[in-house]
Amino acid sequence: MKQKLLFTLFTLLSCTTIFAQSENEIIARSWLEDNKHELNIQDNHTLDMQFSRVGLSGETFRFYQMMNGVQVFDAEITVHVSNGKNVTFHASTYDSSIETISTVPSISEAQAFEIAKTNINVQGDLSFENKELFIYNVTGSTFLVYVIRLEPKEAPIGSWEIVVNAQTGEVVSVIDRAFNHEDNKTEKDKKRKVSESSFMMANGIGFVYETDPLTATTSAYGGQYVDGNDATNATLDAARTSVTLLDITQAGGQFFLTGPFAEVVDFQSPSKGLFNQSSSTFNFNRQQDGFEAVNVYYHIDKSMRYINNTLGISLMPYHYNTGVRADPSGQNGADNSQYLGGSGGSGRLTFGEGCVDDGEDADVILHELGHGLHDWITNGGLSQVNGLSEGSGDYWANSYKRSLSLWSASDAARNWVFGWDGHNVCWNGRTTVYGAQYPGGLVGQIHTDGQMWATTLMEIWEDIGREKTDKAFLEGLGMTNSGTNQQNAAIAVRQAAIDMGAAHGYTCDDIQAIIDRFTAQGYSLPAYNCNLSVDEFAVNAISIFPNPTNGILSFKNIKEEYNVAVFNMLGQKVKDQTINTSANLMDVSNLATGTYFIKFNGVDTVLKFIKE
Repeated sequence: MKQKLLFTLFTLLSCTTIFAQSENEIIARSWLEDNKHELNIQDNHTLDMQFSRVGLSGETFRFYQMMNGVQVFDAEITVHVSNGKNVTFHASTYDSSIETISTVPSISEAQAFEIAKTNINVQGDLSFENKELFIYNVTGSTFLVYVIRLEPKEAPIGSWEIVVNAQTGEVVSVIDRAFNHEDNKTEKDKKRKVSESSFMMANGIGFVYETDPLTATTSAYGGQYVDGNDATNATLDAARTSVTLLDITQAGGQFFLTGPFAEVVDFQSPSKGLFNQSSSTFNFNRQQDGFEAVNVYYHIDKSMRYINNTLGISLMPYHYNTGVRADPSGQNGADNSQYLGGSGGSGRLTFGEGCVDDGEDADVILHELGHGLHDWITNGGLSQVNGLSEGSGDYWANSYKRSLSLWSASDAARNWVFGWDGHNVCWNGRTTVYGAQYPGGLVGQIHTDGQMWATTLMEIWEDIGREKTDKAFLEGLGMTNSGTNQQNAAIAVRQAAIDMGAAHGYTCDDIQAIIDRFTAQGYSLPAYNCNLSVDEFAVNAISIFPNPTNGILSFKNIKEEYNVAVFNMLGQKVKDQTINTSANLMDVSNLATGTYFIKFNGVDTVLKFIKE
């Protein structure tokens, strides 16, 4: 439900507004009212709180700027409320300069759609389309526009954002919003045509590269380890690893690479199908197209399980209610890969096949997934300022590869991003030991500049470990928006670690290590005196059973009264209740099947359960 925030004290304090809002939302709104002059918020402007996300570090609220019920394009104020009930971070792309204009369009949405298709010369079918009305103030004048997002199946490949003036039909802007892993380079996803009632989950097995054949064998590109136009050999076959493919779908006598966290789809040329088969054994070599499909499914599934189950961060795509959708053979066969997301996009991943097939290198898969994580945790507010999202994707890929400890500290390849797909005759790849410093080292090229961000995060990774760095990285990104640069992202990451605190294992030494690394890189952080302490609430001893459950949850070791809330994998609150010594049962029978998290008000500890 949208709740408008008009900047008058009366609106803020009206009883009807207060009773409809959570404590954290009231804190966020009060902070906005108190700081409206510093934020330059105009009295006649309206903000809608359309999205909030509960994370390990607190709750983040996104207030979108509106005019007459129409959203202002790329304009929001993001407010983060910590577990301690304080506003500890904010980010703003609010636009005080918008002019008052008519919000009634003169051309129809259908007309704007046809104008957009003609402008980019769409060839063949569309795999995705989206049409929205916005107030647009990007070019120095305020217009009412349709923002049309088109993703052609064949050509031109990309996620095209065409801005059409809703009064005149003029094309204002054309941008490919796809996020590429390298700088040179009506939904029609094919679906299972079987009754949903026949679906069941099963584990399969398959061959993958962990993370690529060079890393798996600590070898250099060359000799038997060359692409060879996708040819295989005994050496490359021996570099494969047999893995379990968790929770794939069995339906109609077929096994599909579809699970709760990942899904192989076919939405972009070349059309190679879904790679379903009658056996749960998906043993392919790199010369077969099925190998890339298995590799893509495995690495996305493994990474998403790590985030949601190991780190305890609820994070899934907001564009659809399935696992992450990816086409392992797309891009018309070109040597590139893309995340087709951001506000208005489809939120899908597609992997090209030129030179080394991108679906064979986990660095490429996880880099593109990194864009998705940035998008999903910000509800469409991912930023490419200073190459922030490119650096975030590079970090996510290298964080995983380094965690396997296959390369030694003296091996240059330990720091490489795209160690099989790049750093060869195809292209140079990137690194997480980039020498330039922020901000003087910025060159205005997002893939190059992003290396500063990835390098610093990996230095923190070495100091405090993978899980703490990954948590602070994701929780910090969750506080940012589309206008955030590397400087402010560094402040957000440190703040996330502070807000998670001792309850999640962070020490003052950890915070100091984060400060030291960011400062050495050239980022300026506000002064901070560390005072982390372990929460004394007895909630740390509380447990729940049975887990999984299909009906009633029982809380053990309850010694006082708590207000608790249940959140789904998207971070949406689906239930709240008071728990005490005499009322320690919770009925979750009405919840859909899936994974949920229980948060205790004012306490960092989170409990997880599975509803069957």
